[in-house]
Amino acid sequence: MKVIIVTGASSGIGLQVATYLAAKGHHVYGISRSKIHEKNVKGIQADVTNFEQLNQCYQDIYDIEGKIDVLINNAGFGISGSIEDTSINDAHELMNVNFMGVFHSTKAVLPLLRKSGGGKIINMSSVASRLSIPFQAFYSSSKAAINAFSEALQNEVSPFNIQVCSVMPGDIKTGFTKNRRKNEVDSPSYKNRIDKSVGVMENDERNGMDPEVAAIAISRLIKRRHMPLYTTIGFKYKIFVLLHKILPAKWANQAVGAIYGFKKVK
Repeated sequence: MKVIIVTGASSGIGLQVATYLAAKGHHVYGISRSKIHEKNVKGIQADVTNFEQLNQCYQDIYDIEGKIDVLINNAGFGISGSIEDTSINDAHELMNVNFMGVFHSTKAVLPLLRKSGGGKIINMSSVASRLSIPFQAFYSSSKAAINAFSEALQNEVSPFNIQVCSVMPGDIKTGFTKNRRKNEVDSPSYKNRIDKSVGVMENDERNGMDPEVAAIAISRLIKRRHMPLYTTIGFKYKIFVLLHKILPAKWANQAVGAIYGFKKVK
């Protein structure tokens, strides 16, 4: 059985992944700012934006277990609204959690993975990293940054028997929709379009895949001898990512704009 760390494990995909893996007999440690009440998941309260906290709790896990096998970087949140109307503080906070949190977590675990003889790092990205969604620019940007980070990291750590995978789920039905932060002010220049665009996003999410689909996919990754650098969750989203590769960038972006941009709305 593996010793597994899951960040952002108090709700949504993180909670589902943590409980699913624990039910399979793995020793799962859930990292979250809020308390985790699942009895089979060993909850640790820590903030991914605080490197010192993570560094200490990962060392504590290693001291208890004698190894760490898998890190799943899942913590994150979304904001919606136009780029122009997004507050500087909200943009900084999102990037601090969604991207810098992955950096802090990875930096803390790498020495321990080397001591363990290798392991796996699974970074939760999104299909939105490939298909940048209007009025959700900072979320898309943070996930694109995670992809670039994962590619560079894989080449740096492969000599230590450490594998990296960036997981890109499509729409999944979780509390993420309810918890999405919205701009405090939407200027009249954008408001009608934002309302329509966010309505489409939220409808897609509420009718999205069950989070257990992500848990099963990640469990399979952990079992694999060799992980891929990328994996997409959801058949139709695999098609979207494939089309993004095939189509000229301008066409692909225009297609996303037709779904979410509402450019002709007055």
